[in-house]
Amino acid sequence: MTGEETFHPDTRALLVYGRALAGGREAPKKGGADQVLERLFVIQRMKDGRWPLRSFGSELIALFGQDLRERDFATLFLEQDWKLIVALIESCAAAGGPGIARVHAETEAAEIGAEILFTPLKIDEHIGERYLGMFQPLGGEAFLDGRRVQRLKLGSLHPPFAKPKSPVRLIVNNA
Repeated sequence: MTGEETFHPDTRALLVYGRALAGGREAPKKGGADQVLERLFVIQRMKDGRWPLRSFGSELIALFGQDLRERDFATLFLEQDWKLIVALIESCAAAGGPGIARVHAETEAAEIGAEILFTPLKIDEHIGERYLGMFQPLGGEAFLDGRRVQRLKLGSLHPPFAKPKSPVRLIVNNA
């Protein structure tokens, strides 16, 4: 995708990993997602409209000042930004691959840039619709001076390439 060279190297690594899995190929052995494990989270779309966090890595706990498991992910965003994030997540589901949101992570007195990668998880239907996410700060964490991130403001969206729907075949049986 044009412009991917501007993403953080760890975001690019997880992007390659997510695309490999979405395409049915084997995940890369080197430079994969191992170094980002503590920046990963899982969200689930609930039928009642909530998006609870199901897991939240230790680096994220430090950055946000608490374990946000079971908290509605939507509460971290302003309403108008959340609607666009949902559209990005839905485009990831439709394409079967990862997409990225660039955000500003804000405390009460400072902010840093970050990338959030979303990719659909292929799981049993009875578990529900879940997405793997990675929150990647783009530097400057020292400027937060230990203050916890309270809100995420959307900067830009980078959806996956859309895939054409498979053609519908009409079969007529006059038997």
